[in-house]
Amino acid sequence: MCKPAIGKPAKLNAHEPSLALRESVECAPMRKLVILLLALLVAPAWAQHAPLFEAVAAGRLEQVVQLIGAGAAVNARNNDGETPLYAAAEAGHGAIVSFLLGKGADVNIPTKNGETVLHAAALTGDAALITLLLDRGAEPDRANRDGERPLFWAALAGMGRAAQLLLERGADVNAVDAQGNSALHGAVDAGHETIAWLLLDQGAKRALRNSAGDTALDIARRRDHGEIVKLLQSR
Repeated sequence: MCKPAIGKPAKLNAHEPSLALRESVECAPMRKLVILLLALLVAPAWAQHAPLFEAVAAGRLEQVVQLIGAGAAVNARNNDGETPLYAAAEAGHGAIVSFLLGKGADVNIPTKNGETVLHAAALTGDAALITLLLDRGAEPDRANRDGERPLFWAALAGMGRAAQLLLERGADVNAVDAQGNSALHGAVDAGHETIAWLLLDQGAKRALRNSAGDTALDIARRRDHGEIVKLLQSR
């Protein structure tokens, strides 16, 4: 324990560290704690939650449990407006996602760009995670500031199971982003034939044009995606 010596100190031998040195070593952890607390007082709000976000990113569930138990805010926001739940989903840490949901994490808090945790999960393609989030109230058709929905992200990333789950739970197959691109435009642009087939099967409109005037077929031809061209021409 870090405290001043009381009474006359005992005589030290030549090989024993001085009292001042011993006190310095013993007080070091407390000094670090005080410095950290002072830093947090003047730090911006998002920086105060850095230990929680670091633990989440590293997948350290035990440390996340300890931090939340010690009072860390489950719906804290980092500088990008992301929550710990968003960070956990983005990194594919399902156990941490489950724990945070159990502690009341909000599934629909948007980032500064408007993405929700379902966007992050759609990009990873984790079917179990997507199902869990949808069961907890995640909005399947929530758009970010660019008009992009989770289905568009899943299609662009080639995550077929994720796209199928979102469609089953109410995602609009023909919703478009700020540039007029639908999920079909995204899938075709990225060369994902299977996703394109799924979207067409679910009612995606081939004739839909984006703000540049392109249909999915126009994009497939430009990208030289021969098999997708044949698919679009045959439907």
